[in-house]
Amino acid sequence: MSETRSVFPLRFRDERLRELLREVAAREHISQNELIEQAIRHELAIRAARVAGELVTAARRLAELSGPAYDEIVTQSIEDFVAGEAAPEPLQAHALHDHSGGTGAAEGGSDPLGVLAAFEAGAR
Repeated sequence: MSETRSVFPLRFRDERLRELLREVAAREHISQNELIEQAIRHELAIRAARVAGELVTAARRLAELSGPAYDEIVTQSIEDFVAGEAAPEPLQAHALHDHSGGTGAAEGGSDPLGVLAAFEAGAR
C-alpha cells in the first residue's frame, strides 16, 4: 500500500535562492524537499518560542495585578463609560413635522425620496 503525500508547489521569486537550495542540499546529501522541510520546521519552532515567550510575559503581568490594582482598572473603566454616556450624541435626531394634517407624502408635500410614503405604507 502506498503512502499518500500532499503536494505543495513552491515558486521561488529569486532564482539565486533556488540555486543555493540545490547546492546546500547536495552538500548535505539530502533532497531539496528535506532541506526545505527542515528549514520550515526550524523557523516555525523559533517563531512559536517567541510567541510562547510573549504569552508567558503577558500572563506574568496579569498575575502580578493585585486586588487594588484590578479594582482601580475596573473603576477607571466605569468612569470612562459614564463620561462617554454623558457626552452628546454624535448624531442628533430631528422630528419631521407635517403641518397639513398628514405625513405630506401622499398629499404632495415635501418628500422627494419617498421616505415618509414608505413609513405611511408600512403603517397600513
